[in-house]
Amino acid sequence: MNKHRNKDRRFSIVEMVLLGFAAPALMGGGFIHAWLKNSQVEVVKDIRKAEQRISDHEGSINSLQSKIDEVNPFEIGDDLDRAGSQLVLAPASAIKIIPPFSSRGMNETPRTPDLAQVRP
Repeated sequence: MNKHRNKDRRFSIVEMVLLGFAAPALMGGGFIHAWLKNSQVEVVKDIRKAEQRISDHEGSINSLQSKIDEVNPFEIGDDLDRAGSQLVLAPASAIKIIPPFSSRGMNETPRTPDLAQVRP
C-alpha cells in the first residue's frame, strides 16, 4: 500500500484535456465579470452625475422663483421699458386657451367654458 504513496502523480490525457478547456473558460468568465462590473460602476457614476445636475437645477429654479416672487408685478413693465425690450402688453382678446391633450385626441372640446368669454 505504501509503495503507491511515494510514487510521483502524473496527470492523464483526459485530465489535461479537461484542464485545457476549463482554464480558458474560467479566465474568460473572470474577464467578463470584471468588464460587467466596470460597466456597472460607470452607470452608477452617470446616475450620480444626473442626480447632481437635477439637484443643481432644482436649486436654481427655487432661487429664480424666490427672485420672481420678490419682484413687484407693476415694476416689470417699467423695467422692460428701461431695458429697451420689444415686449408689449397683450390684449385679453389675443389670448387663446388651448385645452390639454387627452386620450380622446387633440380635437376634443373643453369641458370648462372659455375664460376669454367668461367675465365677472
